[in-house]
Amino acid sequence: MAREDIKILYKELVNCKFQFILSGLYELDAIYQSVKTQFPNLCDDHYLCCDNCSNGHNTPEWEHAVRKALDRLKKTTNSIQSGTARGTWFIGIKS
Repeated sequence: MAREDIKILYKELVNCKFQFILSGLYELDAIYQSVKTQFPNLCDDHYLCCDNCSNGHNTPEWEHAVRKALDRLKKTTNSIQSGTARGTWFIGIKS
């Protein structure tokens, strides 16, 4: 079920474009926390990247889905942009 939850989480994030997070510049850890608060049933900390692929790390696989959704939205919308510092993201439309 965990693998299916990852797919669902990715689709949810792409569809909602992280609109549950207020506009601003965020470090990735803050985005993870917001996603986990918004979708607690889809964020299984016990299902690790290393359980899903041979090159995985000992971090939750759902975090990979978050980064993948951010990357996709960065390419397809103007509401997600990578920040100037590594691991930072601007969410929302800059004025």
